[in-house]
Amino acid sequence: MLRFAPSIILCISILSSVVPNASAQKLSHPHKIVQKNTTAQNIIDEKPPLRTKALYSLEKVTSSDLPTLPIDSVTAGADAKIAFQSALQKQLDRCLVESQDEQWSFAGTMVSRKQWCVKTVQWFLAKIAVSPTLEDVYQSAKKELQWYRSVGDPSAPSPNEVLFTGYYHPLLKAKLIKDAVYHYPLYRKPKNVNYTRAQIVAGALNGQGLEIAYASNPVDPYLMEVQGSGVVMLQNADGTETRVLVNYGGENSYPYTSLGKLMRAAGIPDEYISLQGIRKYFIDEHPELWEKFSNQNESYVFFTEAADGPYGSAGVILTPGHSIAVDLKQFPLGAIALVQSEKPTNTTGEDVDAWQPFAQFMISQDTGGAIKGPGHIDIYWGSGPYAEMVAGHSQQIGRLYFCLVP
Repeated sequence: MLRFAPSIILCISILSSVVPNASAQKLSHPHKIVQKNTTAQNIIDEKPPLRTKALYSLEKVTSSDLPTLPIDSVTAGADAKIAFQSALQKQLDRCLVESQDEQWSFAGTMVSRKQWCVKTVQWFLAKIAVSPTLEDVYQSAKKELQWYRSVGDPSAPSPNEVLFTGYYHPLLKAKLIKDAVYHYPLYRKPKNVNYTRAQIVAGALNGQGLEIAYASNPVDPYLMEVQGSGVVMLQNADGTETRVLVNYGGENSYPYTSLGKLMRAAGIPDEYISLQGIRKYFIDEHPELWEKFSNQNESYVFFTEAADGPYGSAGVILTPGHSIAVDLKQFPLGAIALVQSEKPTNTTGEDVDAWQPFAQFMISQDTGGAIKGPGHIDIYWGSGPYAEMVAGHSQQIGRLYFCLVP
């Protein structure tokens, strides 16, 4: 299928390389499993020569370099203006209680946190208050703000290419008390985290009272680790359910290995390399192979019960379709970005019917171990079937821009 090449623009209110086989990260999430995308896969297969590494992660651009697509809603049924306004206000509240002296290089010019995280956010809030739509805000932003474009992945065939993956907030059916069916634990963080996944699965944490709940299979807790947070739906004896929100609670000290990469290396068809495909392969078809594959990923994620969330690394509750995870060595938290990428044409179902281009404002509010370099961004899609579908299949090539107030 012909793919539209998206883009992301970091807007500072005049504000890893592409790893197609790697997982994307958490809500302070550890690592994400992404599905093959034709364009992204070609990057691996063709192995083009590396371009000269850019001195900076961002390059300054003019309004003529910005996407011409209209700003729209990226999540099903969401009012983009209201959602983005809420995300901006939460980000500003956080920025105002943190030090504003931090400096960051935007294409070689040092910029203070006050400029990208306070003044630029305030500019957007003021514009939204008097603008009918986000498209109107965008037209003003193109004229009044300074714009910067990510240099993208140096190994990609074309300059400025960025890989967009996705993550979401999963629901996990579980029980508080272990029984013959529900006996796969979700753990709080222990004092000693120096155990591998295999050791933990074998019982290294038994008897410490760290179990939050028990799932009916080992795959869903693993996938919740991939996302870094979620909702545990406790199954009560009377047939009712109790919702328990869990957030990222830390990790062990071992490196992450992508399950999708392991599956591809073993010759498992690409149709299974997605959140949905992994469930089908390891729960329905080959449960006996689960530990053989999953234990090769020695990293393990722990959880903590929470009153609200999910929170990203910026300390702000994430907003579906408006929060992104970035590499903190490349981009700062709290910066406003313009993303041009693709979204599914369908809003229901487990599989994506087709992809269509979109452009939307987002905020860098999270990070993750698998998000490396200026060429990989993870979009938070929220919770529910649509979010799971998009997160499970997203691997779209695009561009990224940031903006700043002068």
